[in-house]
Amino acid sequence: GNNRLGGNSLLDCVVFGRVAGKHAANYILGKDMKSVSLIDLSGGGLSGAVEASKNAGGSYEDNMNKGTGGGAAAAPAAGGGGGGGGYTLEEVAKHTTKTDCWVVVNGEVLNVTSFLSEHPGGELAILTFAGKDASEEFNMIHPPD
Repeated sequence: GNNRLGGNSLLDCVVFGRVAGKHAANYILGKDMKSVSLIDLSGGGLSGAVEASKNAGGSYEDNMNKGTGGGAAAAPAAGGGGGGGGYTLEEVAKHTTKTDCWVVVNGEVLNVTSFLSEHPGGELAILTFAGKDASEEFNMIHPPD
């Protein structure tokens, strides 16, 4: 599209910048590094509800995980401790390739393998977090449902 920076989408640049910055800070500060929430830094972010644009026909994300057709299949992620079903992060960590890609977003395990080629931000934006909890990055970029 038109939002290209040196061949990469703006989303690719934002995600890469966050990942690179976090790793650089961890390398320099080591155990002294403290995680910081963008919500806390921004004072809570936007103050109104974010809704799909009715004039533009909505967003590709509006019904992505509602179980209607394509998109990503969701299953609850298990917390630590006893029972409750779902997948553990250890199980999710086994699915890290373009042909078998799972991520955790807001406590849900998503098999996003079939969605990789359709993702507007490119495959790398998702593959960077394959087998991991991508909630923080996902919520920073995508509007809430």
